[in-house]
Amino acid sequence: MDPVQMRERAPDARALGAARLDGWRLTFTSDVPGQGGGVPHIELAPGDAVWGVLWDCTSSDLEALDDYEGVDAGAYVRERTTVFHDGNHVEALVYMAVPRGYRAPSKSFVAGLVRGAEAHGLPETYVEHLRGLA
Repeated sequence: MDPVQMRERAPDARALGAARLDGWRLTFTSDVPGQGGGVPHIELAPGDAVWGVLWDCTSSDLEALDDYEGVDAGAYVRERTTVFHDGNHVEALVYMAVPRGYRAPSKSFVAGLVRGAEAHGLPETYVEHLRGLA
């Protein structure tokens, strides 16, 4: 979600705005060496919702994101799903960590989520939820 990170990782990607993924929740898994905690993951959770940002990405952006997220190494998978954006249901891709148990979140990952949530105008209640994860 962090626009600074996205410019570095996927320079041609264009943010379309806030999007909600219903029936899922944010969790954290897999400690990353040097990060001090778990990485973001989403899992099914009826009645819950995860907020994020919908991006329009080129194929080269997606390749770069796959590399960064470690898709080939088995750290994350890319899945198709439907999100709610700007009053419509839209097909989107999401990156999901391969779950390896629950972990306390890395402060650096939480900080990036909060920066992105604030930059893209996600609901304040969700931004507060993210802040509370640190």
